[in-house]
Amino acid sequence: MRAVLMTTVLASSLILAGAAAAQSSIRPGQTVNGNFSAKDARMDDGSHYRCYVIQTEAGQAYTVTMRSSDFDTYLMAGAGTDCDETSVTNDDGPDMGTDSQLRFISNGGNWIIRANTLSEGETGSFRLTVSEGQRLRPTTQIVPISVGESRQGRLEFSDRQADDGSFYDCYALNIGTRGNVSVRMDSAQFDAYLSLHEGPQCDGESLAADDDSGGGTSAMITETLRPGSYSFRANSLSSAQEGDYTVSVTTMR
Repeated sequence: MRAVLMTTVLASSLILAGAAAAQSSIRPGQTVNGNFSAKDARMDDGSHYRCYVIQTEAGQAYTVTMRSSDFDTYLMAGAGTDCDETSVTNDDGPDMGTDSQLRFISNGGNWIIRANTLSEGETGSFRLTVSEGQRLRPTTQIVPISVGESRQGRLEFSDRQADDGSFYDCYALNIGTRGNVSVRMDSAQFDAYLSLHEGPQCDGESLAADDDSGGGTSAMITETLRPGSYSFRANSLSSAQEGDYTVSVTTMR
């Protein structure tokens, strides 16, 4: 189930209806004024959309903002130039009412931005802006945690980034006695995801991974571990999500 506060993952399962939208280019620092009419391309839900391509730089953070006083806006973005392949979405980004805003960090190359109406048949004018943020150097901090301990954390743009564009924190765990160990992650702001690794660096193949075994959007891994050094990634299920969370490690009888 690996794969969407500010964001939900949508991918090629959304089928474009009607004529495909022509792609336009947009540059960081540029604002594009547009207007949706009944002639614009539609999604299968009847909403209108247009596609924009931006050339990005590796390690650069970007903010995309869409505003309209005529309709409820919706934004989608993803690496590449295929308007049907998006990984980051937003409806009404932080304290913006019916306007939308999303952020992403690029690995370089082209990104596609889909400017969308939220609902079927909506038309009117809009403004789309792309801006650059500060270049980021992800933290390499590894947080120690012990069996029986809980910690609070936060995923944000300064964290490490997985290959799918999601942020994660790394926790190091030493096991002294063989037994069943449970790692749990809870968040009210995003869908949690955990992966357990051998060694203290949260790298290499995972021993186990989980999305929702903790119930709802909580993740939980229970494994029989021998004495040694382990680590786990406190992660979001979807790319570019930020927010607070809690992790805990317990023994299982």
